[in-house]
Amino acid sequence: MQIAAALASHPGGRLCDIGGSTSAYLVVAHVLGTAVTIVDTLPYIDGDMQGFPEEVRRRLKLFDKLGIEIQRSDVFQTPLPAATFDVAVAFETIEHFDHSPKPVLTAMAEALVPGGRLCLSTPNVARIDMRMRLLRGKTVHESFSAFFHDGNPFIGHHREYTLSEFQALPAMLGLDPVEVFAVNAAYESRRPKNTAQRFLIGLEERHGLGDRLLPPTWRKHVWLDARKRG
Repeated sequence: MQIAAALASHPGGRLCDIGGSTSAYLVVAHVLGTAVTIVDTLPYIDGDMQGFPEEVRRRLKLFDKLGIEIQRSDVFQTPLPAATFDVAVAFETIEHFDHSPKPVLTAMAEALVPGGRLCLSTPNVARIDMRMRLLRGKTVHESFSAFFHDGNPFIGHHREYTLSEFQALPAMLGLDPVEVFAVNAAYESRRPKNTAQRFLIGLEERHGLGDRLLPPTWRKHVWLDARKRG
């Protein structure tokens, strides 16, 4: 996330992050001279996920101190100014939408200046662990019990994407692809990990075995970097 956004932004430039919450890279971009705009409802700030709301509130204090403002509004109802941003990003965000991402992604593309960059990432629904779940007769969705009891509203993943779907996105948005790829980088979620999971994450972080051994369509995350024409 940090590298993609840093490559596309620059001192004196403008960055818009959809669903960026209080990501640390936004502080780095701000300190380096990029004007940062964040649109995020922060629906989990008052939740019961252990330690997480407190961490977000601590980061919000830092954002306030630095003058980084988060616009807490629904992105589907938030107009973005046209031809304003050098880069617009949504990292691990659009899979949470319960509707088509078309209105949001179209608005993000239109908000770019000519030559501006759109950067996206989501989990790959066709990743190897999802394939193994299906072979065992398990769901590729999140826990049914949690969804059933606490899913109103549901802020988990509604629709994850595949590499081929990301490859089709630039043309749908009238953008030129710079790079569309998949990586097996371990995403450190807050779910408890058993010993085997921690061992595999450690191997991935140290040696990148997934990227060495797995075909792109089986890797954990899909990424898109596209450029606005002109």
